[in-house]
Amino acid sequence: MKILTVDIGNTCIKGSIFEESRLLDSRLLEVRDANLLRPLIYEYSPDGAIYCCVGGDADEFVEELEKIFGKPVMRFSHSSKLPITVNYKTFDTLGLDRIAAAVGAVSDCRNALVVDAGTAVTLDLVTDGEFRGGNISPGLRLRLRSLNHYTSRLPLVNPNGDTPRLGYDTATAIRSGVVNGIVSEVVSTFRGASEDVGNLELLLTGGDADFFAPLLEKAGLRPQIDHSLVGVGLEQIYQLNAK
Repeated sequence: MKILTVDIGNTCIKGSIFEESRLLDSRLLEVRDANLLRPLIYEYSPDGAIYCCVGGDADEFVEELEKIFGKPVMRFSHSSKLPITVNYKTFDTLGLDRIAAAVGAVSDCRNALVVDAGTAVTLDLVTDGEFRGGNISPGLRLRLRSLNHYTSRLPLVNPNGDTPRLGYDTATAIRSGVVNGIVSEVVSTFRGASEDVGNLELLLTGGDADFFAPLLEKAGLRPQIDHSLVGVGLEQIYQLNAK
């Protein structure tokens, strides 16, 4: 059975086709136009579809998607059945993408710190089939834009470039502060969680996963990049709720 998963984020939309948790193909949309998923749907003829949304109202997009798909698209919500338990006091405010990524992480029985490096950076601990909580902080570009927007003289700095331990001019001071700050945040959280639970994997997903992976390796960690983590989780959730 082929399943179309649609992850509607704050910045982009990712549509993917999965078959038994195996990614067949995907499209990354930078605009909310469901027609851009037509090639994916027509080529693979998925048997079902599911979406989650953290990026505002998606009703118009989903209505158009259902016209193209020709069937209802399942909505992943906080009332959906889950194959994991969630230890989080405000479950109704827990990001659906964070839940889906946690489900994707445990799909092959992994204990992991899941780091989604996107508009925001989320760090979530998942062990023994349980979501145990996590942290949220501003993402890479959000931090850079905020420094530029909320100050009168700090420039908007490109994240790519020299990143010394201590900046030697304003641009490197900003870049190093932002980039090294996120790296230190991940390293500290991962090592603390590892002390608490033992053997733990570090899973990176999100738009900036490839950017941070080599920096985390340099810091002594062994990150694994998995861009399909949310999609795998959505597929698992679809299969459970379709029954």
